[in-house]
This record gives sequence, structure tokens and C-alpha cells, in this order.
Amino acid sequence: MEFQLKPNPSYQGLSSKEAEDLLKQFGPNETASESGSLWKTVISVLKEPMLLLLLFCGLIYAVLGDLEEALTLSFAVIAVIFLTILQMNKSRKAIESLKDLAPSTSKVYRDGKWNRINSTKIVPGDIVLIAEGNFVPADGSVLEALNLYIDESQLTGESVPVLKSRSESEMAEKDLEDSGKVYSGSIVLSGEGIFQVTATGASSWLGSIGTKLDLISESESPLQREARQFTSILFLGALVLSAFIFLGLFFHSREFLRSILAGLTFLMAALPEEIPVVMSVFFSLGAWRISKVGVLTKNLNSIETLGAATILCVDKTGTLTENNMKLRGLISKEMGSIFDFSQQSFPEEYHELLEFAILASRKDPFDPMERAIKETGFELLNTTEHLHDDWDLKREYPLTPKLLALSYAWSSQDHEKYVIGAKGAPEAIFDLCHFSEPETARWKEAVDQYSSQGYRTIAVAKSEFSRSILPENQHDLDFDFLGLLLLEDPIRDSVPSSVAQCKSAGIRVVLITGDYQGTAKAVASKIGLSFLDCITGDEIESMEEEEFLRKIETVGIFSRIRPDQKLKIVQAFQKKGEIVAMTGDGVNDGLALQAAHIGVSMGKRGTDVAREASDLVLLDDNFSAIVYSVMLGRRIYENIKKSISYIVVVHIPIIGMSILPAITGDEIFFFPIHVLLLELIIDPSCTLIFESLPMEERMALAPPRKSGSKLLSNRDFLVSIAQGTICLSVLLLFYFWAKGRNLPETDIRSYGFVFIVASNFGSMFGNLSSGKERFSIFRRLDWKIYLIPTLSTSLLIIIFTFDLSIHMFGFAQVSWYALFIAWLSGIFSGFFGKIPVSNNV
Repeated sequence: MEFQLKPNPSYQGLSSKEAEDLLKQFGPNETASESGSLWKTVISVLKEPMLLLLLFCGLIYAVLGDLEEALTLSFAVIAVIFLTILQMNKSRKAIESLKDLAPSTSKVYRDGKWNRINSTKIVPGDIVLIAEGNFVPADGSVLEALNLYIDESQLTGESVPVLKSRSESEMAEKDLEDSGKVYSGSIVLSGEGIFQVTATGASSWLGSIGTKLDLISESESPLQREARQFTSILFLGALVLSAFIFLGLFFHSREFLRSILAGLTFLMAALPEEIPVVMSVFFSLGAWRISKVGVLTKNLNSIETLGAATILCVDKTGTLTENNMKLRGLISKEMGSIFDFSQQSFPEEYHELLEFAILASRKDPFDPMERAIKETGFELLNTTEHLHDDWDLKREYPLTPKLLALSYAWSSQDHEKYVIGAKGAPEAIFDLCHFSEPETARWKEAVDQYSSQGYRTIAVAKSEFSRSILPENQHDLDFDFLGLLLLEDPIRDSVPSSVAQCKSAGIRVVLITGDYQGTAKAVASKIGLSFLDCITGDEIESMEEEEFLRKIETVGIFSRIRPDQKLKIVQAFQKKGEIVAMTGDGVNDGLALQAAHIGVSMGKRGTDVAREASDLVLLDDNFSAIVYSVMLGRRIYENIKKSISYIVVVHIPIIGMSILPAITGDEIFFFPIHVLLLELIIDPSCTLIFESLPMEERMALAPPRKSGSKLLSNRDFLVSIAQGTICLSVLLLFYFWAKGRNLPETDIRSYGFVFIVASNFGSMFGNLSSGKERFSIFRRLDWKIYLIPTLSTSLLIIIFTFDLSIHMFGFAQVSWYALFIAWLSGIFSGFFGKIPVSNNV
């Protein structure tokens, strides 16, 4: 590429020796990340109470001689450690991905000449040349610029390219709105520039984001925290009761081994080991389900947490919009009539406007606005004489801070004259066309009208010049005004309906953008987002923390927001007790995505930084998938509640019959093999069956659960206890009745075991739903749900058919009629023991 800009003789640049010394002083131009110790990470993970519980269960199984179960739990522990280590490395990956935004080489002025060097070798003080299509390799002050437009949307969130000009102060403080500054990670859309490096690596704006990412701790899942507390309480209770059983039996029998066996059997029966299994299975299958709609789950807990989200903070550019400019309308000079592309024919009065808009653009544009103009122009004018691919570009008049308009002078086919197309800010084109004050006021009113609707308005003019030498200044040309172009960054098709669904589900949607307030309000109106108030980043900075926390209760739009302010907004909502989900796609969103309870990034257009810092990635950038994820999260949480209620219910009879020998001094009712068989029934029931339950209709329109709400409320827990107690009471009545009739212990155990198995299934069906939907839900169940009860019943039939299995389980050969009565009694006790609870969430 031949560059038009040449280094000014006054720019000395650095010598190789100076650059080498500065590199030692400031370090490489890259974002560094600390490497943590693997063993320290493993030890920190093993301190988790949930993992200690799993290890303890494995030890118990090993002591009892069940090595297979002990090994299974050991593998589970290893898997959890592995997944947790991956999660803890997420911050480091986000920081490392920042490096990918930097170009591999850059053109630097050293030793009095241009040299192409590895961008990691750039140091403060270097003079760097950038041109169309280049990434900016470091922060710096602009020394020279020729029509230099830079896309900073990944840093600021603003989709409109920024015109850069010579900086007044080469070492001024960082300010993303300073037109004399360029920043690492942004990209040159058009023009050329020379800048002097002021900051590299971690000291750059991009690097400071990486440093802040490293300091942010991830929010713990509310369900994860609550499940740990719930499991710990049950674990401690089981230990106490196990000790009571051991002491009680030893007091009655003075048989140490028998007492130890009873205590360990009870501990096996009472330990809530199903809860971590439930969490793992539900989240894993949830991740599989959500992948079907194009959502990658990086943090399994995030799906459930999204179901509890009360605030959804959405970034505008690339999230609500396509981050791809489109030409939406043409306004001709004739009475301001508008062509909105919905008409089937293209009227002649707009031909010249579109023709000169193309002539005011490069032949092979990189700028998204120029690409939109050319694509539309070539489509509408392809059968006319208004396209001029064979014309030669003779001169470019670049934009300047004083005149925000550019012009391209072309040599026409007959070479007798120059044809000039100009486009730019309306006020600049009005000036070139020498508008009168009334004309300027009339057209300015039209510009303001369309700008308030979210359009970016560009004015177009034309000129001809017949002399051989073109003038040096655009003002020396006589321009005729042709009209206005209306461009916009379109709203994604799925967004309005998705926002409506979020609002119906009681989720407050908040728009956060680096764009201007007028544009933000226009976008909010188009997506159906109602808002009470709107504030800017500067207003946030002027507020005290307490004032800001009060203000956010009524704010629906945050405009002109910087990356650190996005983080501040997210953290403010969290301080208010909200469960915050944050969407974004740019580097500027990385901090907020990392800090939010749930970070959701765009997969196609999103940066690596955003994807690594997020919990969920929308692979197809389909915003509607967020709504599906919310509903799936609610379904997961509700089904986990049902599953844990079931776990509590089915453990009550087992616990009660395990405690009984410690009170009465009778023979042990359950042996370890009975408990293991029950676990084979309980585990798949509380996982596969409850996980596959469809979401109840009431959940789609219910508000998010309140922050701090319990997985099982006191009432829910008491209801489960009552349901389990009913089953236990029926079993105890039979037990003492049978003892009074002097039935053998093996007969009582046979009937009792069948009763408990059946009551498990009765309890399971009773906990599938509650209230009005308790019976209607059976019409929506998958046939596979009935598979486990059918297989378990078949297994019982096999056990009571053969003498070997009857003896192995400590049962007796009893009548099939009596077993059927015990089965029916268990089913009815479990199902109708369920007390209907309120449908309120």
C-alpha cells in the first residue's frame, strides 16, 4: 500500500538503542496474566463442603466393602474438581484473549526510517503509521491524520466511527472522547494517520480492562450457595442421629459391631448425597437442552441463575442492533420528499442523490456506511447510466475538524471536466452549498426530526469543475445540494418480541450503551422498552454512591457509558439485591460481563474478551435465545425444588425405620444392601424423572423469585416432612401390628420393603406438581417417566421369585396377594400424603 502521509522532519522517532531500553523499562506491548498454582487451586476446591461430603460418603462405602460405589464417588469428586478449575481459569482466559486484538506487526518510525516490527516490541515514544484496515497497536496521540476514521465500538459501545485529528497535547490524560487520541484494539475504517505512542501493554486503555478483569471475583450462584447450606444442615443432622442409633443399640445389646453397622447403615440412608447428583445432572442436561437453540453454556450454574434474573442489562451495539449500517431512506431536495425503500419502483428524482452518494465514497470501501451506500446504490441503479466504475479518482478532499465533509473528484469518461461528489454532516454540506438562513433552518429541522428517530443523517452535494487543475479547498468549488441519506444500525428482528417476553416474565430490561441519548431513546422505543428515566455517564460520575443507588431504581436507559461505568451499574444493581444478567459483545463489555451474576455474550460478532468473560454465549447472536434460557432456568429451579422435596419425603421412612431398633432394641430393619437398592431407585427418580418434567404454565408469567428466597421454604420443608411422616406412620402401624401377631422378622421386612419402594413412587408422582396442576400434569408427561417405576417393580418381582435373591436380601417367601396389598398401600400413602401447596412462586 502506498501511503500519502509522510513523516514530518521534526519527528525524530526513537533509535534502536532507545527502544531497547524502553522495552526493558515498560515491558512487552501485551496484556500479562498471572499463572496460578495447580495444587493451590485443587486445595481451594477441596475445601468446599459439598466435595468433603462426597469424599466422606466414598469413605463410608469403602469401609462397608462397597468399592464400586466408593470409586464412583471418587470419580465424581475428580470431575467436579476438574470443572471447578476450568471455571476458575475463566478470568485468565479472558485476559489472554485481549492479546488477540493486537496486530502481529506494525509500521514504526525508528532510526530515521519506517520499519515493520512485531507489535509486542512497540514502546512509549514510538511513532506509528496506521491505515485503513489496521488495528491500532497501542494508545497514542495523533500527530498527522488524513480522513482518519476509527471504529472504537469495542471500547466505547458507540457504533459511529470517530474522526481523528492532530492532538493538541501529546501526553494528555486518557479520554475516549478525545479526537486527538487513538486506543489499542480499535480499528481504522478509512484514511491514514501517524501517532506517537503514550501507553502500551497493561498501561493502555485495553490493558487496564484486563487488569480490572483479573481483580473481579465471580458471583456465586444463589442456588449453589443455598444447596451447600441445606446439605450441610442435613449432613450434621444425619451425623447426630447416627451417633444416637449407635449409642441406643449398644445400650440395648452391648454388641459393638452390630451397633456400628446400624449407625453406618443409617448414615448411608440419611446422607443427602442425591443433592449434588441432582445439581450436576440438572445443570448438565440443561446445558444440553439450551445448546439446541444455539446457546453455549460455559458455567452450568448460570442457566438456573438466569431463571432468577430480575435485571437484564443489554448493550445496544451488536446485541440489540446488528452493528451493521443500513441505508434506510433518501430525502430529495424537491420539497423534502422521502423514499423509504418500501416502494417497488425507484423514482427518477432520487437517482442523482444516490449516484453522487456513491461518487462521494471510495471504490472499495472499508467504512460500513460507505459499504451500505454502495450496496444499495448498485442494486437500485444497476440498469441506469448513473454508475461509473470506469471513472478515475483524481483527488480526495478529506474531512477536517472545521468542515465535517469529504469530497471525491473524478475524471469523467470524456475527460473534459471533473465531477465531484460530496457527503458529510448536514451542517457542513449546507455550508458548502451556501444555504441561506431560512434554508438552513428548514433542513436542520428535518435533520433533527430524523435524528430523534435513531437515524444517522448524511447530506449529499455535487459539483463540476472544467479547469485543468483542481482547487486546493472544497470551498472553492460550487456545490449543489441533492438531499439527505438516512442510515441506521438495524434492530435485530427477534429483539422486540424477546423484550416483551422478558417484561411479561417480570424481568426489568435496562439499556446500557456508549451511544448518544437520542439514539438510545430511539432504539428503546423501537424494541418496545418502556423506561422511567435516562441518565448519562457524566451524570453518574457526578453522583455520590447513595444518590446513584436511589437513582437506578427508576432508570431504564444509560447512555454515553464507559466500560468502567458499565461495571459500576452492574455492581449497583447487585447492591440493591438484584440478580443481574448482562449481555454484550465488545471489549468494553468484558468487565460488566465478568461481574454480573450471568454474563451473556454474542458468539458471531462478539470479541474473544466478551466470550471468555461470559457464562453463556449466543452462538447465532439470537437474542430470543435469552428468553428461552430464562424459561429453562425457571424450569430447572422449580424441578430441583420438586426433586429435593421428593428426596426429603422418601428419606423419612428410611430414617424412621433405621432409628427404630435403637429405641425398641429389635432386629435391624434395613441392611446396607436394602439401602443400596433403594438408592438405585431414588437416584434416577430424583434426577432423570424430575429433570424431564415440563414447565408448569404458571411459571412463564410469574415474577422472578425473590432474592434470598429458600430452595425449600419452611412451609415446603414441613409439607415434605409431613408427607414422609404419613408414609412412616402407615409403615409403623403395620410393623407393630405384625409384631403383635408374632409374624417373623423376615416377613415384616419383606412387606415393609415393598411398601417403602411403592411409597417412593407414590411420593414421586405426588411431587410432580401441586395445586390445580397436580393431576393435569400427567397429560403432559413423557412415557419415559413411567419406565423407572416399571423396571423397579419388575426387579421386585424377580427378587421375590427366586430363593437365592430372597435369602440374599433377608426376605421371606410370602404370598403375592400380601405383597400386592403392601404395594398399593405404599402408592396411596405416598401420593395422597402430599398436601397441596400454593401456586405462588
